[in-house]
Amino acid sequence: MILIYLLKVSVCLLVFFATYKLLLSRLTFFRLNRIYLLSTLLISFVIPALTIEHKQEVVVVNQPVLNSAISYSNDRSVEHEVIDGSSNPYSINWLKLAAFAYLFIAGALAIRNLFMMGLIKRSLRKFMISKTDSVILVSADSKIKNCSFFNKIIIDSSLPKPEQELVLRHESVHVNQRHVIDKLVVNLAACILWFNPVIYFWRSEIDNNHEFLADEATIEIVDKGSYASLLLNLAMPSNGLVVNGFSKLPLKNRITMLYKKPDSGFQKITYLIVIPVISICCFAFVNKKEVLIRKIEIVNSKIGNQSKVTEKRVVIGLKNTTDLVSNLVKADTISSNKQSLLSSNVINSALDLDEIPKYTTINAEIRDLATNRELVLVVDAGHGGQDGATKSPSGIAEKDLNLRAVQILKEEADKRGIKVVLTRDRDKMIPLRNRLPGENATAFISIHYNSMPKPNMKVPFEGVEVIVSKQNPNIKYAEQFGFNILKSLNSLNGMTVRDSLKNANLFLLRESKVPAIVIELGNINSEKSLAYFSDEKNLRIVSNLILDGFTAYTKS
Repeated sequence: MILIYLLKVSVCLLVFFATYKLLLSRLTFFRLNRIYLLSTLLISFVIPALTIEHKQEVVVVNQPVLNSAISYSNDRSVEHEVIDGSSNPYSINWLKLAAFAYLFIAGALAIRNLFMMGLIKRSLRKFMISKTDSVILVSADSKIKNCSFFNKIIIDSSLPKPEQELVLRHESVHVNQRHVIDKLVVNLAACILWFNPVIYFWRSEIDNNHEFLADEATIEIVDKGSYASLLLNLAMPSNGLVVNGFSKLPLKNRITMLYKKPDSGFQKITYLIVIPVISICCFAFVNKKEVLIRKIEIVNSKIGNQSKVTEKRVVIGLKNTTDLVSNLVKADTISSNKQSLLSSNVINSALDLDEIPKYTTINAEIRDLATNRELVLVVDAGHGGQDGATKSPSGIAEKDLNLRAVQILKEEADKRGIKVVLTRDRDKMIPLRNRLPGENATAFISIHYNSMPKPNMKVPFEGVEVIVSKQNPNIKYAEQFGFNILKSLNSLNGMTVRDSLKNANLFLLRESKVPAIVIELGNINSEKSLAYFSDEKNLRIVSNLILDGFTAYTKS
């Protein structure tokens, strides 16, 4: 999220600025200070953009579970039913609105800076008296004078020759040392971090440092007292743009530095403080990504058939590529009655949940091997819009948790080439009948959270549950689908999974024309459950286990 990134940049900037003001700003090593101010400004933008990966290998073995072992638990904590109704207008997404407002202001400031530079060039043309390769003489009426603008030095033609020479000497330092680059960088940063007051103090310190450098070179050929008097006589307000003025208010720091005794070289050791400061910022603000490499061994078996499949299936994490092994769903033989299993097949690999970047698109398509029809999983985020369902003790609405879960599931499906269609991808109320999947879908999942304890129970069930409806005419296929999902979820670590399918007379399960289940991702009233599923890493693990179950169902 761009706003989180900018907040991290702002805190880094504050740490570096505090270090400069407390330890470095009073030193006379102006060149080192210039390096510090420019480099740490850039580092502040780099650190929050970095990501460190920590890889951990986990081996999971799914033991055989017979289809005949399916059982039902009829107890239900809550039934999610919504009366059909018309859709309501979209609610306001304040986070997106804030992001748009930020971008609008940042863009407006950037345009303003360009406009102001255009005005400076126009003013120079209007008041110019004479011009050489590097010097422009302007009339006394010009507001832009006794300064440098990119590689041009602008001097007031009414000044006496000796004073013009001093101005020329001073401004030549700005031009020769390319101070305009620093000003362009810090002004761009000010457009990006316009909301952070530290960036304006930072820009002021860079301006001051430029003047210290130019003054240091100028007083080598002139008396300090005369030079200080000239600074006072020609002082003008600072405009904060890319112009380096000869004398800008306030002047106290510049005159103090003119008369300050240079610091000893030994004091340069103070700059070593930069190393621990950068280390602290890296530790605090570099992104950490947990990459779980899960080696999965799946063993399937069926009653009445002695065949067995042992499969080690691997989806290799790819970067900047759309090449994915097309035989992720592969079978050597399929019998005409569809009851034989896949022939024994071992594929050595590792499932990397996070290795494939979110922006990678995998051009793979999983198809039903018997019908050659594309496999489509329809996923529903329960509730939405005015139907917020229940809320956690901390005020988080179930509808928002459901939406976040299905969005992450779709991201993981895209990485694996599994087509997932969402019934809603925003906070919108959709009637139950409009959520039902079309007959061309392969299967249907509705994501919810439990919200109440069972009667006479002090503690609600905190874990994951899979629900089907016996009222559906095609319950056999729904059971098979639910069984595969449940079997996959049983390998989940850190959260309890109910070991049997539940039966509930829910509208979406009862009326669906394709195999349909509801998955309850824990209990919204449980702190443990809410903390577990608030962790994106856990949601991605659960999403991949659900996709494993869907893939296993399509092979059966």
